[in-house]
Amino acid sequence: MSAPTESTPPPHVPVPPHAPVRVPLPPPPPGTAFSLGWLMAGLFDDRRRRILDVRQPPFSQAVQLPLVADLDDADLLKFLVTDLHDLLRPYHDVSDARVQAEAAKRQPGSAEPFDNAVFDREVNALHLAILDRLADDQQQLSAYQLGLALSDMCWLPGPAGVDSMTGMFRRDQIAAMQTWLNGAGTAIPQSTGAIVGQSLGHWADWIDINAATLRAAGAGTAQATTVISALRVQGAVWHSVLTADPDVSLNPAMGAWVQAGSAMARAVRMVTGVILRRFWPVVVIALAALAGLLYLVIANLSGAGQVWGSLVTVIAVVGAAGGGIFGGVSRALGGVGYDIWNAARREAQVWSITWLPAITQGARQRATLESRGVAAPNIRKNLEG
Repeated sequence: MSAPTESTPPPHVPVPPHAPVRVPLPPPPPGTAFSLGWLMAGLFDDRRRRILDVRQPPFSQAVQLPLVADLDDADLLKFLVTDLHDLLRPYHDVSDARVQAEAAKRQPGSAEPFDNAVFDREVNALHLAILDRLADDQQQLSAYQLGLALSDMCWLPGPAGVDSMTGMFRRDQIAAMQTWLNGAGTAIPQSTGAIVGQSLGHWADWIDINAATLRAAGAGTAQATTVISALRVQGAVWHSVLTADPDVSLNPAMGAWVQAGSAMARAVRMVTGVILRRFWPVVVIALAALAGLLYLVIANLSGAGQVWGSLVTVIAVVGAAGGGIFGGVSRALGGVGYDIWNAARREAQVWSITWLPAITQGARQRATLESRGVAAPNIRKNLEG
C-alpha cells in the first residue's frame, strides 16, 4: 500500500464540511429590540397585556369601537402575537411558531383547549432563544433587557405594595437601568436614552421624598393608587419615546421650558455658591483693598472737585480691570454657551415626557423637591379625584 500523498488526508482524519457563510443582516430599526423585550414581558404576564384603561365614560360595545385595551382576551392575545411576529422579522433565525400555535388555541372554535402554563413555557423558551440570538450584539441585548426591566418597574408594583414600589427605584435598580440605556446605543432612537434616564432620576427623587408619606398613608389607599396609576401612564410614555412613536413629541411645551429655566437658574446659584465658598478669601481681600484705596483717596484729598475727580479715576481703573476680567470670563464661557443651550433643551424635553403623581405636597416636601430640581405637578382640584 502506498503512503498517502501530501494532498490526500490520512484515512482517519475526516474532511470537515464547508461551514455555511452567514451574511450579516442590516440592524433592525431603532427601538425594535426594546419593544420586543417590553412585549415579551407582557406576553409572559397577562396583567400587562392591557394598558391602563383611562377611558371615561367606560367603554361600551354598543356605541364604541374597541381600542386595543378594550379587546377581549382572545382578540388581544391574537393582536399581541401578531405584533411579536413582526418584531421578530429582523431576527430571521428565531422562530415564534410554537408561541403562535399555543396562542391560536385561545381563539373561539379551537379544537384544543388553551393552557396558560404551556403558553408561558413556550414564551420562556422563546425568550431564551432571543437572548442567545442577541448575545453577540451588546447594544441589541441591552435594549432588549431594558424593555423587560422597564416593564417590570412600571407593572410589578401595585397599590397594595408600597415597599415593592419604592424598591423598584432603589439606587442599584436605577443604576442598572442607566447602564442599559447607555449601552443600547443605536438600538434605541438617538438621544432618547439620556432623556429617559433623566426622567427616571426625577421619578427616583420623587419616590424618595414621598416614601415616608406613602408608607404612613398605608397600602391600598387613594394616594398609593394615584402613584401606581401615574407609574402605569409614565411607563407607556417611556415606551413610546424609546420606540420612536410618532404620536409622542419631544418638542417641549411652555411648561417644560419653565421647568428647564428653573433648573438652569438653580445650577447657576449652585455654581456661584461653590465659587464663593471656595474663593471667599480672594473676594474679601479684593473688596478690602478697594475699600482701603477709596478711604485713602477721600482722606488725603481736599476739595470736592479733587475728591470726585479721584473717585472717577479709581472707578475707571477698577472698571477697566473688571471689564478685562469679565471679558475674559465671557470669552471663556462663550465656548460652552452651545452646551448650556443643549442642556436646557434636554431638560425641557425631559419634563415634556415626565408624568409624576398628582398628590398634595407639603411645604417641606416641595422645598426638598425644588432643591433636587423636581417640579411638583399641578393638581386640578375639580378634575382629579
